Amino acid sequence: MLERADGRSGELVLRRRSGELEVIGNGSFLMAAANEPSSRALIAAARPSLPARPLEVLIGGLGMGYALDEALGLPDLREVVVAELEPVVVGWFARYMRERASRVSRDARSRILVADVYDVLVSGRRFDLVVLDTDNGPAWLVRQPNARLYDAAGVGVVRAALKPAGVAVFWSADEHLWFAERLGAEFGHVEPVAAHDVVDGRRVDCTMYVCR
Repeated sequence: MLERADGRSGELVLRRRSGELEVIGNGSFLMAAANEPSSRALIAAARPSLPARPLEVLIGGLGMGYALDEALGLPDLREVVVAELEPVVVGWFARYMRERASRVSRDARSRILVADVYDVLVSGRRFDLVVLDTDNGPAWLVRQPNARLYDAAGVGVVRAALKPAGVAVFWSADEHLWFAERLGAEFGHVEPVAAHDVVDGRRVDCTMYVCR
């Protein structure tokens, strides 16, 4: 264990396991360096569907900063905003993920807000891309209030935060037909895109729901 802290939603633990960093929230797995491929896939999966114009991007959840790092490579990126609820996670990013944190701090197009992503979604600002990587998807919540991001009303909030022809991507540890149907009912088009990480030498599949 490297650090333990009281976060806004309970205990947070940063530890190193098998040589890689991971964060535990309230005793439940939250994020790890091993999730780099699927975190980057959040942005890569959206890329073919993005409109050809200067892009404004919102990412819900900083994690280890991989999705943010990937977003900085988007062509025509104007700004990427990351909403991270836990100031502790932002501090750990700066201290333990220094290479990515340094790139972010030098890039004027990036901004990390200590805020609930839901509050940003309902603020009235609109984005070309909204990426949600909170909890572990709609059926594996680490923070119960985040259920409002995945219910029918919350999906509508995400759609309303998009500009015309905008794209939303939801990360999920598992594929859920009921969630795909909910997204399809709101957006009209949803495509599950498979991704996977390798954890302790074992392939772990996950799903990116790309909504247009």
